[in-house]
Amino acid sequence: MITNVTVFVDDNELEFMDGAIRCGYIVAEDENGAETFHHDLLDNSGFPTIKELVDEVTGILNVDRDVVLVAA
Repeated sequence: MITNVTVFVDDNELEFMDGAIRCGYIVAEDENGAETFHHDLLDNSGFPTIKELVDEVTGILNVDRDVVLVAA
C-alpha cells in the first residue's frame, strides 16, 4: 500500500509549453519505506495547475490527495 507520493515537477520548461506544469518523475513510498520510482507514469503533456497534476496522480495511483507532495 502506498503511504507517501512525491511528484517532482520538470524544471526544463519548453518554450511552447506556455507555462504548463509537467511532471518530471514520481516517487511512491510504501508502509515499509520502500520507494518506487515512476519516470513514465504520466506522458509529457502539461497541466495548467498543480491541482490538476495532483488529481491525475491520485487517480492513477489510487491514493488519497493528502499523501501527495509536489516538489517544484
